[in-house]
Amino acid sequence: MAYSTGEAIRMVADRLEADQVRKGSTAGIWPNEADFTGSIVAGMVRAYELTCESAYKSSAELGGSYILRSAQGNFYGDEAFALTCLSDISSDPCNNPWQKAVKDFYSNVEGSVGTKSYIAQFASAEASTAVFYLANHVVAAYYVNAKDKQLWRQGLIDRLAQVDDSSNFPVMGLGVAVWALSQSGPLDKMFVDPSTKGKPYWKLVTLAELPGLLLSHQVPVGEPNAGSFYWRFDHSDGGTDSYACRYAEDTIFGTLGLIASGRANPDLDLDAAIFAVRQALLGGIDSEGKVYEHLSRQGEVHYAYAGEMLQALSGLAIPGDIDLSGSVDFVDLAIFADSWHTANCTACSWCNGGDLDRDTKVGCPDLAIIANNWLRGASH
Repeated sequence: MAYSTGEAIRMVADRLEADQVRKGSTAGIWPNEADFTGSIVAGMVRAYELTCESAYKSSAELGGSYILRSAQGNFYGDEAFALTCLSDISSDPCNNPWQKAVKDFYSNVEGSVGTKSYIAQFASAEASTAVFYLANHVVAAYYVNAKDKQLWRQGLIDRLAQVDDSSNFPVMGLGVAVWALSQSGPLDKMFVDPSTKGKPYWKLVTLAELPGLLLSHQVPVGEPNAGSFYWRFDHSDGGTDSYACRYAEDTIFGTLGLIASGRANPDLDLDAAIFAVRQALLGGIDSEGKVYEHLSRQGEVHYAYAGEMLQALSGLAIPGDIDLSGSVDFVDLAIFADSWHTANCTACSWCNGGDLDRDTKVGCPDLAIIANNWLRGASH
Protein backbone atom coordinates (compact mmCIF):
# COMPACT_ATOMS: atom_id res chain seq x y z
CA MET A 1 0.00 0.00 0.00
CA ALA A 2 1.25 3.48 -0.90
CA TYR A 3 0.56 6.41 1.41
CA SER A 4 0.10 10.12 0.94
CA THR A 5 3.17 12.30 1.37
CA GLY A 6 1.94 13.54 4.74
CA GLU A 7 1.11 10.06 6.03
CA ALA A 8 4.48 8.73 4.99
CA ILE A 9 6.38 11.59 6.59
CA ARG A 10 4.58 11.13 9.90
CA MET A 11 5.01 7.34 9.93
CA VAL A 12 8.74 7.56 9.25
CA ALA A 13 9.34 10.46 11.64
CA ASP A 14 7.22 8.93 14.41
CA ARG A 15 9.34 5.77 14.33
CA LEU A 16 12.57 7.75 14.38
CA GLU A 17 11.39 9.89 17.27
CA ALA A 18 10.28 6.83 19.26
CA ASP A 19 13.51 4.85 18.74
CA GLN A 20 16.03 7.61 19.45
CA VAL A 21 18.41 7.09 22.38
CA ARG A 22 17.35 9.49 25.14
CA LYS A 23 19.75 8.90 28.02
CA GLY A 24 23.44 8.48 28.69
CA SER A 25 26.52 9.61 26.82
CA THR A 26 25.02 8.62 23.46
CA ALA A 27 21.74 10.49 23.94
CA GLY A 28 20.66 11.80 20.55
CA ILE A 29 21.82 8.94 18.34
CA TRP A 30 19.78 6.14 16.84
CA PRO A 31 20.71 2.59 17.92
CA ASN A 32 23.92 1.36 16.27
CA GLU A 33 23.98 4.25 13.79
CA ALA A 34 25.89 7.00 15.55
CA ASP A 35 27.95 7.77 12.42
CA PHE A 36 24.77 8.59 10.50
CA THR A 37 23.24 10.94 13.04
CA GLY A 38 23.66 13.88 10.66
CA SER A 39 21.55 12.38 7.88
CA ILE A 40 18.80 11.42 10.33
CA VAL A 41 18.77 14.81 12.07
CA ALA A 42 18.43 16.59 8.72
CA GLY A 43 15.43 14.40 7.93
CA MET A 44 13.78 15.12 11.27
CA VAL A 45 14.20 18.87 10.71
CA ARG A 46 12.48 18.56 7.33
CA ALA A 47 9.65 16.56 8.92
CA TYR A 48 9.19 19.29 11.54
CA GLU A 49 9.13 22.04 8.92
CA LEU A 50 6.27 20.35 7.09
CA THR A 51 4.20 19.07 10.00
CA CYS A 52 4.96 21.50 12.85
CA GLU A 53 5.20 18.50 15.18
CA SER A 54 7.26 19.75 18.16
CA ALA A 55 8.47 16.23 19.01
CA TYR A 56 10.32 16.10 15.69
CA LYS A 57 12.06 19.37 16.45
CA SER A 58 13.08 18.16 19.91
CA SER A 59 14.41 14.95 18.41
CA ALA A 60 16.44 16.85 15.83
CA GLU A 61 17.88 19.18 18.47
CA LEU A 62 18.83 16.23 20.68
CA GLY A 63 20.63 14.67 17.73
CA GLY A 64 22.32 17.97 16.97
CA SER A 65 23.56 18.22 20.54
CA TYR A 66 25.12 14.76 20.19
CA ILE A 67 26.88 15.88 17.01
CA LEU A 68 28.37 18.89 18.78
CA ARG A 69 29.56 16.74 21.70
CA SER A 70 30.98 13.86 19.72
CA ALA A 71 32.52 15.65 16.74
CA GLN A 72 34.32 18.26 18.85
CA GLY A 73 34.36 20.70 15.99
CA ASN A 74 35.44 18.32 13.20
CA PHE A 75 32.28 17.43 11.32
CA TYR A 76 31.39 14.85 8.71
CA GLY A 77 29.72 16.49 5.74
CA ASP A 78 26.25 15.26 6.66
CA GLU A 79 26.76 16.48 10.23
CA ALA A 80 27.64 19.98 9.04
CA PHE A 81 24.59 19.98 6.78
CA ALA A 82 22.36 18.79 9.62
CA LEU A 83 23.52 21.68 11.80
CA THR A 84 22.59 24.13 9.05
CA CYS A 85 19.13 22.57 8.94
CA LEU A 86 18.83 23.11 12.69
CA SER A 87 19.92 26.70 12.16
CA ASP A 88 16.98 27.16 9.78
CA ILE A 89 14.45 26.31 12.49
CA SER A 90 16.13 28.32 15.25
CA SER A 91 14.40 31.35 16.71
CA ASP A 92 17.08 33.45 15.01
CA PRO A 93 18.30 31.62 11.87
CA CYS A 94 21.02 34.23 11.40
CA ASN A 95 22.56 33.88 14.85
CA ASN A 96 22.50 30.57 16.71
CA PRO A 97 24.93 27.95 18.08
CA TRP A 98 24.31 25.53 15.21
CA GLN A 99 25.33 28.02 12.55
CA LYS A 100 28.27 29.24 14.62
CA ALA A 101 29.64 25.70 14.97
CA VAL A 102 29.55 25.18 11.20
CA LYS A 103 31.07 28.56 10.48
CA ASP A 104 33.86 27.90 12.98
CA PHE A 105 34.56 24.50 11.41
CA TYR A 106 35.21 25.85 7.91
CA SER A 107 37.20 28.75 9.31
CA ASN A 108 39.33 26.39 11.40
CA VAL A 109 39.97 24.10 8.43
CA GLU A 110 41.11 27.07 6.35
CA GLY A 111 43.34 28.39 9.12
CA SER A 112 44.94 25.15 10.28
CA VAL A 113 45.57 22.41 7.72
CA GLY A 114 44.28 24.48 4.81
CA THR A 115 41.08 23.77 2.87
CA LYS A 116 42.86 22.27 -0.15
CA SER A 117 44.83 19.89 2.05
CA TYR A 118 41.72 18.89 3.97
CA ILE A 119 39.79 18.18 0.76
CA ALA A 120 42.77 16.25 -0.65
CA GLN A 121 42.26 13.66 2.08
CA PHE A 122 39.07 12.55 0.34
CA ALA A 123 41.16 11.21 -2.53
CA SER A 124 41.94 8.13 -0.44
CA ALA A 125 38.25 7.37 0.16
CA GLU A 126 36.00 5.37 -2.16
CA ALA A 127 34.95 7.86 -4.84
CA SER A 128 31.14 7.83 -4.54
CA THR A 129 31.32 7.86 -0.74
CA ALA A 130 33.68 10.83 -0.89
CA VAL A 131 31.24 12.61 -3.21
CA PHE A 132 28.45 12.11 -0.67
CA TYR A 133 30.38 13.77 2.16
CA LEU A 134 31.81 16.51 -0.04
CA ALA A 135 28.36 17.33 -1.43
CA ASN A 136 27.04 17.86 2.08
CA HIS A 137 30.07 19.98 2.93
CA VAL A 138 29.44 22.13 -0.14
CA VAL A 139 25.84 22.90 0.84
CA ALA A 140 26.89 23.66 4.42
CA ALA A 141 29.87 25.82 3.36
CA TYR A 142 27.67 27.93 1.10
CA TYR A 143 25.04 28.21 3.83
CA VAL A 144 27.51 29.93 6.17
CA ASN A 145 29.25 31.73 3.30
CA ALA A 146 32.60 30.12 4.17
CA LYS A 147 35.64 31.90 2.73
CA ASP A 148 36.74 28.78 0.82
CA LYS A 149 33.29 27.66 -0.27
CA GLN A 150 34.34 27.61 -3.94
CA LEU A 151 37.24 25.29 -3.09
CA TRP A 152 34.75 22.86 -1.55
CA ARG A 153 32.63 23.02 -4.69
CA GLN A 154 35.62 22.40 -6.94
CA GLY A 155 36.69 19.53 -4.71
CA LEU A 156 33.29 17.93 -5.20
CA ILE A 157 33.51 18.30 -8.97
CA ASP A 158 37.02 16.82 -9.02
CA ARG A 159 35.93 13.80 -6.99
CA LEU A 160 32.79 13.32 -9.09
CA ALA A 161 35.08 12.89 -12.09
CA GLN A 162 36.44 9.74 -10.42
CA VAL A 163 33.03 8.06 -10.12
CA ASP A 164 32.11 5.31 -12.58
CA ASP A 165 30.66 1.82 -12.48
CA SER A 166 33.66 0.58 -10.51
CA SER A 167 32.43 2.79 -7.64
CA ASN A 168 30.16 1.55 -4.88
CA PHE A 169 27.25 3.90 -5.63
CA PRO A 170 27.63 5.54 -9.07
CA VAL A 171 24.11 6.95 -9.58
CA MET A 172 23.75 7.87 -5.92
CA GLY A 173 27.00 9.83 -6.22
CA LEU A 174 25.74 11.63 -9.31
CA GLY A 175 22.43 12.43 -7.62
CA VAL A 176 23.92 13.92 -4.47
CA ALA A 177 26.45 15.88 -6.54
CA VAL A 178 23.69 17.42 -8.67
CA TRP A 179 21.82 18.27 -5.45
CA ALA A 180 24.81 20.19 -4.07
CA LEU A 181 26.07 21.76 -7.29
CA SER A 182 22.59 23.06 -8.20
CA GLN A 183 22.43 24.96 -4.90
CA SER A 184 25.95 26.38 -4.94
CA GLY A 185 26.51 27.84 -8.37
CA PRO A 186 25.60 27.73 -12.03
CA LEU A 187 25.36 24.48 -13.93
CA ASP A 188 27.11 25.94 -16.93
CA LYS A 189 29.36 24.86 -19.77
CA MET A 190 32.29 24.08 -17.48
CA PHE A 191 33.62 20.56 -18.00
CA VAL A 192 33.41 18.13 -15.10
CA ASP A 193 36.84 16.81 -16.06
CA PRO A 194 38.73 19.45 -18.07
CA SER A 195 42.09 17.80 -17.34
CA THR A 196 40.82 14.42 -18.68
CA LYS A 197 42.44 12.72 -15.67
CA GLY A 198 39.13 11.33 -14.48
CA LYS A 199 37.12 8.34 -15.60
CA PRO A 200 36.19 8.03 -19.31
CA TYR A 201 32.50 8.38 -18.41
CA TRP A 202 33.04 12.12 -17.88
CA LYS A 203 34.79 12.92 -21.15
CA LEU A 204 33.40 16.24 -22.49
CA VAL A 205 30.51 16.24 -19.99
CA THR A 206 29.60 19.73 -18.75
CA LEU A 207 27.91 20.80 -15.54
CA ALA A 208 24.91 21.90 -17.61
CA GLU A 209 24.44 18.33 -18.77
CA LEU A 210 24.33 16.82 -15.27
CA PRO A 211 20.54 17.07 -14.70
CA GLY A 212 19.84 15.37 -18.04
CA LEU A 213 22.46 12.75 -17.30
CA LEU A 214 20.85 12.05 -13.94
CA LEU A 215 17.41 11.86 -15.55
CA SER A 216 18.74 9.27 -18.01
CA HIS A 217 19.31 6.93 -15.06
CA GLN A 218 15.68 7.00 -13.93
CA VAL A 219 13.57 4.00 -14.91
CA PRO A 220 11.15 5.30 -17.58
CA VAL A 221 7.40 5.44 -17.13
CA GLY A 222 5.76 2.31 -18.48
CA GLU A 223 8.55 -0.01 -17.43
CA PRO A 224 8.67 -2.15 -14.26
CA ASN A 225 9.94 -0.13 -11.26
CA ALA A 226 9.17 3.13 -13.07
CA GLY A 227 10.29 6.28 -11.31
CA SER A 228 13.06 4.63 -9.33
CA PHE A 229 16.72 4.94 -10.28
CA TYR A 230 19.27 2.44 -11.51
CA TRP A 231 22.29 2.10 -9.27
CA ARG A 232 24.89 1.81 -12.06
CA PHE A 233 25.50 3.96 -15.10
CA ASP A 234 25.19 0.93 -17.40
CA HIS A 235 21.81 -0.01 -15.85
CA SER A 236 22.94 -3.56 -15.13
CA ASP A 237 23.14 -5.37 -11.80
CA GLY A 238 26.94 -5.28 -12.07
CA GLY A 239 27.19 -9.06 -12.03
CA THR A 240 25.79 -9.20 -8.50
CA ASP A 241 22.84 -11.43 -9.46
CA SER A 242 20.64 -8.90 -7.70
CA TYR A 243 18.62 -5.79 -8.54
CA ALA A 244 19.57 -3.28 -11.22
CA CYS A 245 17.35 -0.52 -9.82
CA ARG A 246 14.98 0.58 -7.05
CA TYR A 247 17.48 0.72 -4.21
CA ALA A 248 16.32 3.25 -1.64
CA GLU A 249 19.40 5.47 -1.47
CA ASP A 250 19.93 5.65 -5.22
CA THR A 251 16.34 6.75 -5.68
CA ILE A 252 16.40 9.14 -2.71
CA PHE A 253 19.50 10.98 -3.87
CA GLY A 254 18.41 10.86 -7.48
CA THR A 255 15.22 12.55 -6.28
CA LEU A 256 17.10 15.25 -4.36
CA GLY A 257 19.22 15.92 -7.44
CA LEU A 258 16.18 16.30 -9.67
CA ILE A 259 14.41 18.60 -7.20
CA ALA A 260 17.43 20.87 -6.70
CA SER A 261 18.20 21.13 -10.42
CA GLY A 262 14.54 21.88 -11.16
CA ARG A 263 14.50 24.69 -8.63
CA ALA A 264 17.72 26.12 -10.05
CA ASN A 265 16.38 25.94 -13.59
CA PRO A 266 12.57 26.15 -13.77
CA ASP A 267 12.75 25.62 -17.54
CA LEU A 268 13.59 21.95 -16.98
CA ASP A 269 10.48 19.86 -17.55
CA LEU A 270 10.65 17.44 -14.64
CA ASP A 271 6.99 17.09 -13.64
CA ALA A 272 6.60 13.56 -15.02
CA ALA A 273 9.86 12.44 -13.46
CA ILE A 274 8.92 13.93 -10.09
CA PHE A 275 5.45 12.35 -10.15
CA ALA A 276 6.93 8.93 -10.95
CA VAL A 277 9.64 9.08 -8.30
CA ARG A 278 7.15 10.19 -5.65
CA GLN A 279 5.10 7.06 -6.30
CA ALA A 280 8.20 4.89 -6.20
CA LEU A 281 9.34 6.27 -2.85
CA LEU A 282 5.93 6.21 -1.18
CA GLY A 283 5.48 2.59 -2.17
CA GLY A 284 8.72 1.65 -0.42
CA ILE A 285 7.65 2.58 3.13
CA ASP A 286 5.94 0.01 5.32
CA SER A 287 3.13 0.57 7.83
CA GLU A 288 5.62 0.87 10.73
CA GLY A 289 7.54 3.66 9.01
CA LYS A 290 10.50 1.44 8.19
CA VAL A 291 12.64 2.15 5.15
CA TYR A 292 14.45 -0.82 3.67
CA GLU A 293 17.57 -1.08 1.56
CA HIS A 294 15.36 -1.80 -1.44
CA LEU A 295 12.02 -0.16 -2.25
CA SER A 296 10.48 -3.61 -2.64
CA ARG A 297 10.78 -3.61 1.18
CA GLN A 298 13.57 -6.13 1.11
CA GLY A 299 17.09 -6.00 2.47
CA GLU A 300 18.40 -4.31 5.57
CA VAL A 301 16.49 -1.66 7.51
CA HIS A 302 18.49 1.34 8.71
CA TYR A 303 17.50 4.54 10.47
CA ALA A 304 19.78 6.39 8.06
CA TYR A 305 17.59 5.35 5.14
CA ALA A 306 14.60 6.76 7.02
CA GLY A 307 16.31 10.11 7.64
CA GLU A 308 17.30 10.35 3.99
CA MET A 309 13.77 9.40 2.95
CA LEU A 310 12.38 12.30 4.97
CA GLN A 311 14.71 14.68 3.16
CA ALA A 312 13.47 13.43 -0.20
CA LEU A 313 9.79 13.44 0.72
CA SER A 314 9.98 16.97 2.05
CA GLY A 315 11.41 18.10 -1.27
CA LEU A 316 8.59 16.38 -3.11
CA ALA A 317 5.90 18.37 -1.31
CA ILE A 318 4.09 20.41 -3.95
CA PRO A 319 3.73 24.18 -3.33
CA GLY A 320 0.12 24.68 -2.34
CA ASP A 321 -0.39 21.10 -1.15
CA ILE A 322 -1.23 22.22 2.38
CA ASP A 323 -2.56 18.87 3.59
CA LEU A 324 0.36 16.94 2.00
CA SER A 325 -2.01 14.65 0.14
CA GLY A 326 0.19 14.65 -2.95
CA SER A 327 -1.91 17.03 -5.04
CA VAL A 328 -3.26 20.59 -4.90
CA ASP A 329 -7.03 20.36 -4.77
CA PHE A 330 -10.23 21.64 -3.17
CA VAL A 331 -9.18 20.43 0.29
CA ASP A 332 -6.12 22.68 0.14
CA LEU A 333 -8.25 25.54 -1.13
CA ALA A 334 -10.65 25.13 1.80
CA ILE A 335 -7.79 25.12 4.32
CA PHE A 336 -6.34 28.18 2.63
CA ALA A 337 -9.70 30.01 2.69
CA ASP A 338 -9.90 29.60 6.46
CA SER A 339 -6.68 31.63 6.78
CA TRP A 340 -7.52 34.27 4.16
CA HIS A 341 -6.20 37.73 5.09
CA THR A 342 -4.63 36.44 8.30
CA ALA A 343 -1.53 38.40 9.32
CA ASN A 344 1.48 37.94 11.62
CA CYS A 345 2.07 34.38 10.41
CA THR A 346 5.15 32.74 11.90
CA ALA A 347 7.10 29.53 11.58
CA CYS A 348 6.40 26.78 11.61
CA SER A 349 2.61 26.77 11.11
CA TRP A 350 2.55 29.86 8.83
CA CYS A 351 -1.13 30.43 9.63
CA ASN A 352 -2.10 26.77 9.25
CA GLY A 353 -0.18 26.54 6.01
CA GLY A 354 -1.96 29.40 4.29
CA ASP A 355 1.09 31.67 4.17
CA LEU A 356 2.66 29.75 1.30
CA ASP A 357 5.24 32.38 0.35
CA ARG A 358 6.29 32.89 4.00
CA ASP A 359 5.82 36.67 3.94
CA THR A 360 3.91 36.56 7.30
CA LYS A 361 0.44 37.18 5.77
CA VAL A 362 -2.10 35.26 3.71
CA GLY A 363 -3.09 37.04 0.56
CA CYS A 364 -3.14 37.11 -3.22
CA PRO A 365 0.48 35.91 -3.74
CA ASP A 366 -0.38 32.77 -1.79
CA LEU A 367 -3.54 32.24 -3.81
CA ALA A 368 -1.42 32.53 -6.95
CA ILE A 369 0.76 29.65 -5.73
CA ILE A 370 -2.31 27.46 -5.36
CA ALA A 371 -3.61 28.54 -8.77
CA ASN A 372 -0.27 27.88 -10.48
CA ASN A 373 -0.14 24.39 -9.02
CA TRP A 374 -3.84 23.55 -9.25
CA LEU A 375 -4.37 19.79 -9.58
CA ARG A 376 -0.64 19.30 -9.89
CA GLY A 377 0.27 15.86 -8.60
CA ALA A 378 -3.11 14.39 -9.45
CA SER A 379 -1.55 12.93 -12.57
CA HIS A 380 1.78 13.12 -14.38
